[in-house]
Amino acid sequence: MWIRIEVVTSNREIIVLPQELTKRIESEVKVEFGRSSTVAAVRPSEELQYTGGDDYDNPLQIILSSKLVDKLNIQANLTYQMKLSSRRITIGPVIGLLLGAHDYIYSPEHMTKYSDRFGIYKEVGGLIYAFSERAIDWKNSTIYGLYYNISEKKWEYGKFPIPSVIYRRDFHSNKDTIKRLMEYTNGKMFNSWRFGKFYLYKHIKRNRKLAMHVPRTEVTEDFRQVKRFIDDIKDVILKPIYLSRGRGICIIQKRDDRYKVADYRNNEVKEFILENDSELKRFFDENTEFFDKYLIQQHLSLAKIEGAPYDIRVVMQKLRQDQWKCSGIECRVAAKKSMITNISRGGYALTLDEALACSFKVDEEERQRIKDKVYELCFRLCESLDRLDHHFAEFGIDIALDADGNAWIIEVNVFPSFKGFKLMDYETYLGIRYTPILYAAHLAGF
Repeated sequence: MWIRIEVVTSNREIIVLPQELTKRIESEVKVEFGRSSTVAAVRPSEELQYTGGDDYDNPLQIILSSKLVDKLNIQANLTYQMKLSSRRITIGPVIGLLLGAHDYIYSPEHMTKYSDRFGIYKEVGGLIYAFSERAIDWKNSTIYGLYYNISEKKWEYGKFPIPSVIYRRDFHSNKDTIKRLMEYTNGKMFNSWRFGKFYLYKHIKRNRKLAMHVPRTEVTEDFRQVKRFIDDIKDVILKPIYLSRGRGICIIQKRDDRYKVADYRNNEVKEFILENDSELKRFFDENTEFFDKYLIQQHLSLAKIEGAPYDIRVVMQKLRQDQWKCSGIECRVAAKKSMITNISRGGYALTLDEALACSFKVDEEERQRIKDKVYELCFRLCESLDRLDHHFAEFGIDIALDADGNAWIIEVNVFPSFKGFKLMDYETYLGIRYTPILYAAHLAGF
């Protein structure tokens, strides 16, 4: 049932409903808003029309006392949904976006980049606000943040209850804070944990059907181990365990006794030849960061488009609990003379159909087989990750195709970016942005 709220001044906690509605409920009920609740007296009104309430544009009018609004920190200028039972009234949804710890940067102007998520608002309604862990008042169970005022189409400051559902958008919050928020929301904070690349590798290797789709990977320890890995594999990639978007990467290819290095750790790519093992040893002695939270991995011979390698970003999201869907697929083609496919490195995006047509000279039936293989692999991976003791609802899965069309799992991002989709297919981009809001409303019970 959709509602609009009128506030009247009163020093008592009262909710006024159309007379027909009050026949279903007790004279006192528990009123819930987010994770806050209080007992309020129910008053019938013959003046309130028992009409509307079937959609956002035709809400039912109700009245709340000013004390009840202040007690629950309700933003009364929004359109909400309401659920009734004999002893309980829930108004919502109340959805929180957990941002980073740098709360001083979160101004209405900064929050504009989140506004495109609200194209779906009429299907959800309610209070959607952004906050930092530093803005939580645990003593009073309130949070200071910014909510989206849909009628004014702008972000405004306010004080709110702890939300019933949280969409986590940052992974630098204190572990204790995350644990408390998970407890307060009864586990309804999704994207609750960010795993590292090697944790993912170990998880996949335990699954027989997935293990064949991951390249050989080790955590770097010392030069002797790295040298042995290079000797065995020939083409390797070194990458940080916790960074993404092509940052910190270095590719080494062994040819006879020489080593070709492509170093992408800085904005300016450095390419050079190391003539022998001694020069390789000197290179690692001068770059000891490669032994601090780094992986060494088999570097695959990827399928190419006009000589440039590409990989596939598959966005997987939940619409319902345990119900994954593929929200979008883009292929990221490396810039000319680059081996890194990230768009921020100068690459560009194509659809999967375009990429397959350019890179594999096969018929439509074979291309469809490759596509089905990619889809199946991503769904299977999501189902496997769901068995971990965490709440996931959004992944950016990076899949590589080798020259023979075999699919390989490269990375899984819990906090993916969607720049390529925004440039390539804006409608798909918007659908990706909307889905977590719809899922959050579902978790909130609306």
